[in-house]
Amino acid sequence: MSKTITDDPVWARSGKCPAATQDVKENTKNRDWTIDNFGYGPLNPDNPDPGFWESKAELWKTTVEVAKTALCGNCAAFDQTPRVLGCIIKGVNEKGTVANPEHVQQYGNLGYCQLFKFKCAGERTCDAWVHGGPIQ
Repeated sequence: MSKTITDDPVWARSGKCPAATQDVKENTKNRDWTIDNFGYGPLNPDNPDPGFWESKAELWKTTVEVAKTALCGNCAAFDQTPRVLGCIIKGVNEKGTVANPEHVQQYGNLGYCQLFKFKCAGERTCDAWVHGGPIQ
């Protein structure tokens, strides 16, 4: 079940993109803080660390299989509105690197974490996962 924002956050009304979508240092600072404080991960969703998922299952008092269903991509704080996706894409190639911004966003299934203010990969999770997303 996806949600739609009815009241835009302040950054949307200001016409500015969230800072972390435009500034890799800000994004990395916020992401690393979330890793340290809320267990954001796993590092590589294509080769997940069983210990990571066992830890999540223990935290949530469930099985590993059930824990693996609680992903950023279906979290109620995962923002994939057209506006925020545009901000993410704009910020990817700010300096004219070889990265194709649309591919980076699509392949990473990126969105913006409204809880922790960073670009978030849809196949990861954290301890603060909330049912009911993404925001579209």
